[in-house]
Amino acid sequence: MSDAAQIQALLSSLNGKHGILGCLLVARDGTVVSSSLPPEVDVHMIGALSATLFSNNDVSIQRMNRGNLVQMTLLTDQGILHFYEANGHFLVVLTAKGQRINLEGLIRSVEEQGKSLSKMV
Repeated sequence: MSDAAQIQALLSSLNGKHGILGCLLVARDGTVVSSSLPPEVDVHMIGALSATLFSNNDVSIQRMNRGNLVQMTLLTDQGILHFYEANGHFLVVLTAKGQRINLEGLIRSVEEQGKSLSKMV
């Protein structure tokens, strides 16, 4: 299986777990490398904005002398966005609206898959 196919399979394996709607692998410049989100979702817009969100918060964390940002969770009225730094990329996970979420399980699953993903990119 090619690297691209392995990445796609890994992202797709998270769908449905812990209320996950889908995932994106985003390069630091906001380019979407791979996605398991439904086709009606504007993945390029989410990718670009996610890269900006993560990068800006990483700079803020560093200025507070708290190290580098590794993971970030945002709770919105539409669901959760969870970010995981994966070897110079961002794994962005979106939950479906109206789902009961086990946040600890979500974070643990994303971290596990994010470590695997880090070895592929």
